[in-house]
Amino acid sequence: MNYQDISQKSYPVNRMLTAEERQNQLRQKERLDITPFYNASTVKFNSTYMELVDRWFIYRGYVTFGSLLFSCFPIVLLSLVFFYPTWHFTLTSQELMVIGIVCIAYSPLWAYLVWMLLKESFRWTHYPIRFNYRKRMVYVFCLDGVIRSAKWDDLFFTISRCRRSYTPGSGPQIWDIRGHALKADRKTVEWTFALHGDSEDPRQLKNCWEFVRRYMEEGPKAVYSDVHWCHDVASRRETFREGLFALNLNLNGLPRLIQYISAPVVWLISIGRVFAIRTSKIPQWPAAIEAKCRIDASDPYQRTAAQNPAKFPTDPVSVVREQISQ
Repeated sequence: MNYQDISQKSYPVNRMLTAEERQNQLRQKERLDITPFYNASTVKFNSTYMELVDRWFIYRGYVTFGSLLFSCFPIVLLSLVFFYPTWHFTLTSQELMVIGIVCIAYSPLWAYLVWMLLKESFRWTHYPIRFNYRKRMVYVFCLDGVIRSAKWDDLFFTISRCRRSYTPGSGPQIWDIRGHALKADRKTVEWTFALHGDSEDPRQLKNCWEFVRRYMEEGPKAVYSDVHWCHDVASRRETFREGLFALNLNLNGLPRLIQYISAPVVWLISIGRVFAIRTSKIPQWPAAIEAKCRIDASDPYQRTAAQNPAKFPTDPVSVVREQISQ
């Protein structure tokens, strides 16, 4: 998990592509001999376009829960000190002075926590990415609320470090897939977005990339059978159960013992996720983009949340992990 780039301003732009980015480039015309992995990222799938959730979707709620928890801590502490067990609400001047000093001392941290809270809450429920197969276009609902678009063939995709300055011993190096829209010189980055998912193992990301690449290069038929689940978030806010399910995707494929141990933590984080989702707006595509993404009524490759199975399938995760370990 990595939140460094949760602010669009964290992506360095108006800069030259680095040597590492060129070395890790993922080419649209290069077919990889691996199993495509949809990574539980789909919202809608059809012959016209494929819509995916954003890079941070399954982590939504962690920052909000932490911010709310530490914001309320001094309030709870002062309440216990001055009001419990007598629950008297008449304070002396000395007690009021102590409360004032605590509030002033805590105010910088409060400001930081509010800043962090606004990274997830009071924004948008998710930041969809739409890949239009017929028009060969990519539409991105960016973190700053601006909708940007680029031709599929013009984008520069690469596996990138989530930490721009990694040092040994500072934790695992996390990677994700970035798409760079370049300027006319084909060397300067104009704007950047990230595909869904991250990993300590860059090889796993190639499976996710191949799913997107085959859809855009070979058509929906090539990966339709690889789509096992769609998130029902296109026109409504997710329910508590759906949010809990999304958070549990972090644990999918891990040993049962780890999942059981982590379950209470995930339940707590779900409180933050509910707050973040309920205070955020549902993203809407402009009419001009919707007009370019019309679906045929008889499209045989339509897939939405309406076709979801009763239980989330874990087989695709196991297949990909087994392939990478070999």
